[in-house]
Amino acid sequence: MKSTSFFKKNACNLALICGLILTSALSAQKKIYVKDFGVESSQLADATPGVIAALKTCDRNSSAELIFETGEYHFYPDRGVDRYCFVSNNDEGLKRIIFPIEQMKNLTVNGQGSLFVFHGFVNPFLVEKSSNIIFKNFSVDCARPFHSEGIIIASNKNEMDLEIPEQFPYKIVNDILVFTDNKNTSDELKTTVSKEVIYNYGSLLEFDTHKRETAFMVHDYYINSIPLTVKDLGERKVRIFLNGINGTVGNTMVFAAGHRNYPSFILSDSKDVRFENITIHHSGGMGIIGQRTHNVTVESCQFIPSEGRMISCTADATHFTNCTGKIELSNNVFMNQMDDATNIHGIYVQIVEKVAPNEIYVRLKHAQQLGFDFLKKGSEVELVKGKSLITKGSAEVLEAERINKEITRIKLSKNLPDNILVGDAVGELYDFAEIHIHHNYIGKNRARGMLLNCRGKTVVENNTFHTAGAAILFEGDANYWFEQGGVGDCTIRNNVFDNCLFGTWGKAVLDVAAGILEDKEESRYNKNIKIYDNTFRIFDDVYLLHAYGMSGLKWNGNKIERSNAYPAIHKAPSFFKIEHCDDMEINQE
Repeated sequence: MKSTSFFKKNACNLALICGLILTSALSAQKKIYVKDFGVESSQLADATPGVIAALKTCDRNSSAELIFETGEYHFYPDRGVDRYCFVSNNDEGLKRIIFPIEQMKNLTVNGQGSLFVFHGFVNPFLVEKSSNIIFKNFSVDCARPFHSEGIIIASNKNEMDLEIPEQFPYKIVNDILVFTDNKNTSDELKTTVSKEVIYNYGSLLEFDTHKRETAFMVHDYYINSIPLTVKDLGERKVRIFLNGINGTVGNTMVFAAGHRNYPSFILSDSKDVRFENITIHHSGGMGIIGQRTHNVTVESCQFIPSEGRMISCTADATHFTNCTGKIELSNNVFMNQMDDATNIHGIYVQIVEKVAPNEIYVRLKHAQQLGFDFLKKGSEVELVKGKSLITKGSAEVLEAERINKEITRIKLSKNLPDNILVGDAVGELYDFAEIHIHHNYIGKNRARGMLLNCRGKTVVENNTFHTAGAAILFEGDANYWFEQGGVGDCTIRNNVFDNCLFGTWGKAVLDVAAGILEDKEESRYNKNIKIYDNTFRIFDDVYLLHAYGMSGLKWNGNKIERSNAYPAIHKAPSFFKIEHCDDMEINQE
């Protein structure tokens, strides 16, 4: 029998050979210049047709680099391609794609410092069933952002006066505030075939104009996509009427995008995707959404609004669902997005019918998960109590028949455990990704910093967090969001948590939670979290840690610094709130 060292040595040699092959493939890439396809910079002409033609040429080469001369390029929906996409945690639909990267390999898109400006309702990039894809050295922006803004000039009970900047065109129709693209200013009644573009809004949120962050302790004003009644005050000033509305004169009221239809980058069923020196100024959904994708790296990128705007991404900056391999986020800036910097999780489906001891129908429950296809023959799944999140067994999928975007019939290799019933959940047991998040700045955005819900080894180190809500949230549930979580090995070290919780989106700076509604003394969903050598800069008596339904925590060497960055409002009796937990080791001076 050969020694262990022999196998280790040859495994290392194989990894080195694979790395050299990939490096060689990339270095041998054929250079494709978009200028050779009629695409010129610094013009308002549509670059879409030339780019699509250039991508087809890249597709004919086994390895290619698509190169843009440094400049500004504009892309319009007229010549994009249509794809119906089911995009996790965004809205499904027929997408107009500008850069369709499908079944391609060894492709680099190099902007050489260019700005890509996208016009109208388009999805800039789709990467599907592709491998070894690199995006580098360009910025992404939208000519008309998907949100809108107004400056508060007066605020009284249930009404507020706003001055709306010119870059957010609007009109008032029958006393209703409607945001547009300014291409048709007629007030005539439109028909179902009218082409006027409307930018819907679903909620309002106040930002501190000077600090360029969510205003202190504000909350979302949800209007359920019902347009606001307003009074026209002239000179781009309007008075809005909304129960409970309140704000500070001089601050910015953001009208949040009503839908998540237009992520900048959709990665689906691909592998080895890398982002280098990419700036996303704006997206009408998430900045980067990866689903069922193996190995994603986001390095030295920025998610920041362009000048004169408050919002970058209208949802999460990055988001990863049922991804494998390694996810690395390093040396990035995540600012002013309307949700978290990242959320990494799996998906649960709910059992809706049992037709045989080992055969069930399951349903995708959340509206933004419909069509998410992960149940296939050969998949290993866990069988989970929906209200306690306790796993009662596992099995292999022998048959999987997708009925429609909601329902799938699956036949399992084992009978269901007796205590798994209709209403309980099924999740995939896949090669959970290894997570490394380091040397990033996360702040000034709505909601939290990061949602860490992946069971692979997770390390979060050397980051700075300045978030209105919890800096890090551990979650998961099978009754509302249906996001599969439950970390098993997570280290949080050498980070700075800089005056977090100045808003309303969290119970503690580090919030370990879960949707455990039953069997609270038994269920331990998150496990083995180590938190050490971090600095917590706090402006009042806030919970540093809230832990619920977990086991195996170690807290050591964490420093506390006091500040007066915000008014003191929290009055937590201690730095720690521990509920239904086991094996908690907390050492704090």
